Amino acid sequence: MTETLTRGSLAHAPIATDVPEIRPTLQKAVSMPARAALVGGAAAVGAGVGALVAPAAGPALLASVIGAGALTALAANWSTCGMSVAGVVAAPKQPGRKGSSTPVRRLGWHALGSIATGAPTGALLGALGAVVAGAVPIAWAVGVWAVLALAYGLHEMGLVTLPAPMRRKQLPRHLRRSMEPWKVSLLFGAMIGPGFVIFIRSSAYYLLALGVIAAGSPVLGAALFTTVSLGRCMPSLLAIVHTRRGGSMPGFLSAMCVIDRRVQVVTGAGLVALAAFAAMALV
Repeated sequence: MTETLTRGSLAHAPIATDVPEIRPTLQKAVSMPARAALVGGAAAVGAGVGALVAPAAGPALLASVIGAGALTALAANWSTCGMSVAGVVAAPKQPGRKGSSTPVRRLGWHALGSIATGAPTGALLGALGAVVAGAVPIAWAVGVWAVLALAYGLHEMGLVTLPAPMRRKQLPRHLRRSMEPWKVSLLFGAMIGPGFVIFIRSSAYYLLALGVIAAGSPVLGAALFTTVSLGRCMPSLLAIVHTRRGGSMPGFLSAMCVIDRRVQVVTGAGLVALAAFAAMALV
């Protein structure tokens, strides 16, 4: 792929279809020594903060789940789903298409759709946890969460391979040709909001959902899933800024795919740090 930059955009023709191969492999994007160093550094930072703060099991779980929510909001964006949404929300409306929406308005519709389904999903998971609260001692819940966070952090960094259940289906492309852009933006947001009905880009989502259940708080669940819904608007927001500064949509989409693996590695390091932090509450 041509890497020549023109006014901040990659110089090649628009991509007509989703091409996952555009992303570099994890091995090419970040070397093994760099990933190994990140694992050690992240574990040391997480354990150091945990030793300094010395939280009890309950507060440690709460802080860790909030951290997982922040990681999910960052890392769940850069699949071809996220790029497809950015292409709908931020791209100029094609001549002949119905509707008079602007990119900013479509971004608002997309955020509304995502929050409308994401927040109830988080609240439902928290309510489920509240029902079974007490069935598992909090220390056990923290320990299991920490082990899984470490394991999936290493998985994100390509150091181990773990199962990642999901619905391996992208958003329906045909809707972009048959509906008004604002309606597609709203619908895509509603489909993405719950997280588990489409391709799950980051393992941090599993730790978020599990942590919300373990915390047993519908309010926390709704708040974190709302944060994730807003975070999922990041590609579209960045695309709007990029195009208003003279860049092209093809250039933006390609550049985001290129940085995807780096985001993945940062997420893995974050999960390792959260695992070490949570584990210190059990020491």
